[in-house]
Amino acid sequence: MSNNDILQGTSGLIDVHTHLLPSWYTARLGEQGMTTIGGRSLSQDPDLQWTPERMLEYKNQCGIGTSILSFTDPGASIGPKDFSIALARECNEYLAKLKQDHPGRYAAFAVLPLPHIDESLAELEYALDTLKLDGVVLLSSYKGHYLGDEIFQPLFAELSRRKLPTFVHPALPKYDLPLPYYPWIMEFVFDTTRAAVNMILSGTLDRHPGIPIILSHGGGTLPFLSFRVQSADMIHKFNLERDVVDYLKDYYYDTTFSAAPYAMSSMLELVDTDHILFGSDYPFGPAWLTDHSVKDLAANDKLSPEDIELIHRGSALKLFPQLAR
Repeated sequence: MSNNDILQGTSGLIDVHTHLLPSWYTARLGEQGMTTIGGRSLSQDPDLQWTPERMLEYKNQCGIGTSILSFTDPGASIGPKDFSIALARECNEYLAKLKQDHPGRYAAFAVLPLPHIDESLAELEYALDTLKLDGVVLLSSYKGHYLGDEIFQPLFAELSRRKLPTFVHPALPKYDLPLPYYPWIMEFVFDTTRAAVNMILSGTLDRHPGIPIILSHGGGTLPFLSFRVQSADMIHKFNLERDVVDYLKDYYYDTTFSAAPYAMSSMLELVDTDHILFGSDYPFGPAWLTDHSVKDLAANDKLSPEDIELIHRGSALKLFPQLAR
């Protein structure tokens, strides 16, 4: 059974986790000496030779109606300050052009030149109010500072004011990797977990409430470690306004590399399906992975047809009602 058979009667998947690697962007990274992402070669890995045409072909093949685009690690957070600021603007204007050229097929998360806070706030205003992008993507950490750090508080105040959908994507940790494997396999999910926990235990989510935060890759390891994090507050008393699990339930979780029954079982024990969103990780996740995810969800006996429809589209439409139009 194909994805389009499974999705018959809907308007297609809403994919909240889609990346883009235009040639001008990889050239900019190359100017700063960056030739790999997550251990994968930007010039030699065939899956990463991205073009708008290949992305549309992939979307049609996999039954994806709308993709919410984001630039992955490092985003615009590379090189000298002026370079980073200019790169963020170039990225956001490119995202706006893709939206304009393909009405209804794309939404987009703005990228910021973090950790430069004042410049990031200015770019956020331009990306949202002038370019009309749909949210913002943040990396789990910047130069060793994890989300929840004091330096990010002005940004979180603005995200809270706007109640802005915020997509958290892992960054490559700044330490020597202890195992000789591609870092995207394990290190990425650990970094997401660190950021998600730090936003809670630092009190950031108490000071700046109401931000719809989407965690990549099923929340890293957060569903499985939820009691461990809760018990940390019981032992160390972080002076939070609510129980740790309440914050965990407020997060949204995407299905990228996490739709298999083992991972979904942990996720479904923690949150309702209206907080689970479909994600593909294209082009890092190829078409066969998206196909595998759709079929895993369809075969999961813990999910009703209504649950699956929420994961496919409904949960995303609650966060991004403009997509219904």
